[in-house]
Amino acid sequence: MGGIEIFANQYHAFVTLSAVMLLFFSCIYSTSGQDKLFTPIWLFFVGLILDLGANGIAVSASAAYNSGESIYFYVFAELLFSLASMLFMILSVISFALSNSAMLWGSLILGSLGILTVALFVFLVPDGDTINSMRQIFPLAGIISVAVGFWGQCGGRNKSGFIFAALIVTVMFSFILLRFVGVNISSAWYYTALSYVLLSFAFIMMKVDFLYQKTDRYKYEIEQYNQKIEEIIRLSPFPIIISRLGDDKIVLANNNAIKLFGINPQELERYKFKDFFADMDNRHLLNERLETEREVQDFEVLIKTPYSDVPFWLLASANVIDYNYELVLYTAFQDITSRKNRETLLQNQATRDPLTSVYNRRYFEDEVAKRISIAKQQHQPYSVLMLDADHFKNVNDTYGHKIGDKVLIELAAKTERALRDHDIVARYGGEEFVVFLPDIKATQGAIVAERLRQSIERIVVYSDNKQEVRFTVSIGVSSSDISDNVDTLIKTADAALYKAKNNGRNRVEVFTTQDLSGFSEEHNHNVGKNSQHPVFEKENSEEVSLIDDSPLKSENLYPPKGEHDDEMS
Repeated sequence: MGGIEIFANQYHAFVTLSAVMLLFFSCIYSTSGQDKLFTPIWLFFVGLILDLGANGIAVSASAAYNSGESIYFYVFAELLFSLASMLFMILSVISFALSNSAMLWGSLILGSLGILTVALFVFLVPDGDTINSMRQIFPLAGIISVAVGFWGQCGGRNKSGFIFAALIVTVMFSFILLRFVGVNISSAWYYTALSYVLLSFAFIMMKVDFLYQKTDRYKYEIEQYNQKIEEIIRLSPFPIIISRLGDDKIVLANNNAIKLFGINPQELERYKFKDFFADMDNRHLLNERLETEREVQDFEVLIKTPYSDVPFWLLASANVIDYNYELVLYTAFQDITSRKNRETLLQNQATRDPLTSVYNRRYFEDEVAKRISIAKQQHQPYSVLMLDADHFKNVNDTYGHKIGDKVLIELAAKTERALRDHDIVARYGGEEFVVFLPDIKATQGAIVAERLRQSIERIVVYSDNKQEVRFTVSIGVSSSDISDNVDTLIKTADAALYKAKNNGRNRVEVFTTQDLSGFSEEHNHNVGKNSQHPVFEKENSEEVSLIDDSPLKSENLYPPKGEHDDEMS
């Protein structure tokens, strides 16, 4: 292609070989990781090297001819190199469309025919004109096939490398064609080296084009993937929200989520996912699990909306996924508010008194035992109050059990309202209520009890015939000075209550450390007589329901109807 003039002196040869090395390294770079470019570029490179070798053999043949040696084998070798160069260039073009096996069989057939033709005109029927024609036709056929192949790859986007290579090869074809028609261009020896350098850049551009094509393909695949996600989200019967991990802004929500969360779809990105959490601790726990697992299933969240102050429960399943070239949180929801309401109802039924809605005895004893354990560790005081409605039997006998129930309801409600949120109020049985006051000493407990007694004294309940029903309570106080055992605290508070009853009712009495010795002696004395202090009479007895007058077998705490009322009231 370049002619024998590139070997005319060492300078020409050095420049040309340097260009070949540059082309070699560009082939390595451009074909690394590019399967589609690997075969055609390396076949074309080998074709160019074989053509360069054919020119080198032609120089040796000329030297042998000048010295009078036989040049048949030189000419045969030169034509074989030129034929091989043509075949490799043709294979370079058809490698874009044919399989490797088809290329192998095609090259074997064409090569065999070419070798027979060369041998025929060199050894059997020597013809100098035909040989000279072959010297021009083989490179011409090879380079024109490459030019056609490169131009054929120029359609579509990101084809600048193929266009540049096609232009370079077309110019190379023009030089060979001029030489074939007899134009003398021997002075332009450098065009071969220049062509190699330009092809190096073209090959690098081809790789860049393929990288852009791969990027476009990935973009298309991501767009298709996102479209599928959006379609799945749109058709999902569950509310689904996609929010960015970076700034927590919502980028996608289906119609069910828009309705559930009260989102304006026209202003989607002004919402942040965290703004819908009613409990931020709940949100932090979800984030912690996502950081470690990237996927969370069946996570209960308490949600609020911008248009309602009433939170509701949802069951969330969240995954971290790629969406629109960024990491997002894909969260699907299921409304479990009715289920949580049922759970709350069942829990209340298990822990609260059905009449007054304050806690029941079982919850009080379990919870207070835990609170006392914590208070002991922190060296904090506590007090227990025992309240009993005075002359409650008279209320029931005079106005009926319905009004008696109203009295108990008002008594419990007033007690809860008068105390702190972290105090515990429970119905202990019948008309008795028990209160746990954390961080309250005995003296402070007595003050709280007195204020509570005064508040209850002002309560008015109206009977069915609009008569005013007023009532009072007696209160006993025990504290951490007495015991750290729940049962003992309740019994000693009840002992103080019994004392308040004996001292005239509607008053507060405190169980002190001085009362302990007398309390123990009296208890032991009564046990020996097979009788009991009123504190212990409530054990192994039945509580009477104020709703239907039937004994509650599950809590044998109080004597049958009338016994304790007669004594205490």
